[in-house]
Amino acid sequence: MAMVYCRACAKELHETALTCPQCGASQQAFVPPTQAGVPWLAIVSLICGIIGALTLFDDSEWDIETILGVGLFSVAGLTCGIVCINEKHSGRNLAIAGIILSGFTALILCCLSIQ
Repeated sequence: MAMVYCRACAKELHETALTCPQCGASQQAFVPPTQAGVPWLAIVSLICGIIGALTLFDDSEWDIETILGVGLFSVAGLTCGIVCINEKHSGRNLAIAGIILSGFTALILCCLSIQ
């Protein structure tokens, strides 16, 4: 077994040690998140949520095709937002906003379809 040196106190310790037995310093290096790109899923979730919420302000009569179309936008926004959060992609706050808007739209559409 190999021995390494502590990152804090430079005492010798085993390579599998998570902390130094002398000073207690953590021996694990900080690993930056691997998915630090553009938050596409979060942006798609937010855009679908905004489009869905804006369609709720339409005063015209809604037929079944309109309700299904807006419903697809809200489901797409919910799906993208949930996947973004579960897979820990960047843009978590955008995904939360998209989920809220899409969920609100889906709730209103459920109320409209019952009537």
